[in-house]
Amino acid sequence: MIPSKSSDPSSIRIGTWNTEWAKPISIRGNIIGEKLAASGCDVLCVTEGFAGILPDGGHVIDAGKDWGYPIYKGRRKVLLWSKQPWTPHIDAVGSADLPGGRFVAGSTETLSGTCLTFVGVCIPWSGAHVSGGRKDRTKWQDHEAWLAGFKKLRSRIPESRTIVLGDFNQRIPRKGWVPHETHEALLRAFEGFQFATQGESSEGQRLIDHIAHTPDLTRRRIGVWEKKSVDGTRLSDHFGVWCDFRAG
Repeated sequence: MIPSKSSDPSSIRIGTWNTEWAKPISIRGNIIGEKLAASGCDVLCVTEGFAGILPDGGHVIDAGKDWGYPIYKGRRKVLLWSKQPWTPHIDAVGSADLPGGRFVAGSTETLSGTCLTFVGVCIPWSGAHVSGGRKDRTKWQDHEAWLAGFKKLRSRIPESRTIVLGDFNQRIPRKGWVPHETHEALLRAFEGFQFATQGESSEGQRLIDHIAHTPDLTRRRIGVWEKKSVDGTRLSDHFGVWCDFRAG
């Protein structure tokens, strides 16, 4: 059971989970939806998901329906959900240098009135558009292109009160199957951010869904949503993760 969030109005709970296209009306989709709702998160990022899996009564923005693969009704690579309304300035592109459909940014207020910027991402996996999709890439090419594009647009991302979260498709610290230069590209792209999820693991496996934040935000508690429910139902091929911050 996830512990209750602090009653401090400057405390904010953030969560992210790649739900592996779990449909809202499916068994695993219902379980994931219940877990997301029960978490008490103020902001959620769902990657490879449907809006219907997110808690009722919130406000949803997404990265669009086209990331170069066949389009299916309702599927989104990145969705951001907030209890509080998003400000009108929503960015679902980021930069023309970014592979499309994998970035959405918006700002929202905490209960204490502090405005935070959130960037939801799904960094392409190593095999993106290699043997599927457009089939016009080599291994890690789209992943590295995304990181290069993100690094270029960093000047447009606030240097304070900002959280980037989603599917990073790398473990932090590096796992052996990721080329050194590719991991170094990740660290350069996120220079100035701290990884709240660095080194976090479950069942002996480190996470690839991450929460990065500017240093002015103080990390408190952190926890993991498991890949399976307590009754053994498979939920996703990713662990989800949530984190409490002090945002005041």
